[in-house]
Amino acid sequence: MTGFIEDLFAAIDPDVKVVAAEGKFFDASDQLYGDLMSDPDVISVTPTLEDRFWIEYVDKQSMAVLKGIEPSFNEVNPLDTFIYRGRFTDLYRQGYKQVVMGSIIASRLNADIENERQGINMYYIPKDVKAFEIASSIQPTPILPSGYFDVQKEYNEKFVFADLEFVRRVFAAEGQVSAYEIKLNDLKKAEQVKKRLEEQLGDKYEVLTWYEQHKTLYRVMKNEKYISYLILVLMNALTAINIVGSLSMIVLEKSRDISILKSLGATSNFIQKTFFRTGLWVGAIGGSIGIIVAFLLGLGQKYLGFVQLQGGESFRVKAFPVELQWDDFLLVGLSVLVL
Repeated sequence: MTGFIEDLFAAIDPDVKVVAAEGKFFDASDQLYGDLMSDPDVISVTPTLEDRFWIEYVDKQSMAVLKGIEPSFNEVNPLDTFIYRGRFTDLYRQGYKQVVMGSIIASRLNADIENERQGINMYYIPKDVKAFEIASSIQPTPILPSGYFDVQKEYNEKFVFADLEFVRRVFAAEGQVSAYEIKLNDLKKAEQVKKRLEEQLGDKYEVLTWYEQHKTLYRVMKNEKYISYLILVLMNALTAINIVGSLSMIVLEKSRDISILKSLGATSNFIQKTFFRTGLWVGAIGGSIGIIVAFLLGLGQKYLGFVQLQGGESFRVKAFPVELQWDDFLLVGLSVLVL
């Protein structure tokens, strides 16, 4: 499940992001871009500019985030693979700038990709405008959808993508960016890259890893995993109590045999070890069978989809996603043996 969710968020969010330590925007810098690209673990870097705006189509309105991107954006975040209708383009159509919209925003506005006569108006309030000047300073900027994308709900109802230079004109932020987004050759090296970049860039910039961009989500997923493990340990503890009860019954049933063994010279320590090994074998054999069955069921769910999601036809996946990790199997197996 964790890997599946990471793949969904990776469509929009980068492995590492460099933002301003203060303020929304900062000046784009060839020097900064070169410093980021010089890191040995960095594959690609792309500048982006984003901010919230108001969007209106006929009698429908919605808040959204307008994000300016360059062609290199797809090298960092594979947005093009999630566009299910139309395409991303920086060209004008019928005098309107074209954008790519999330499926939920498009649905809320009833926006029609085929309608070239009715533009969608968007409004942006500059940060330095005073309250009494808002009404006179806001001018509508007309756009048309060139495509729709579908990643997951949070992004589908939030983002509208356009080319970077157009967004800079809308936000009156010429030559500025809100972030440099970075693709790494290995996401597991994000913390190492973060430390190197922080030392290199200083206090002027803030470096965020993928996990820091989604602290709450990642914390929830980790806590879910820990709670599931604790529940499993509790179940195994109850099973271990049953094994102790079974071994106690065996001791009572074998009291005559134990007496015979002692008369033949067997020590109490030898007899205790015999029953201990019996309990260990019960746990080891039962645990091994459980792990093998779990592995086979996991493979079956991963490739055959035994457990289907309700309403799966409206999701990107129809079956509950599963990821098999050897360290999870090892931890559970050791827990069973210890108990």
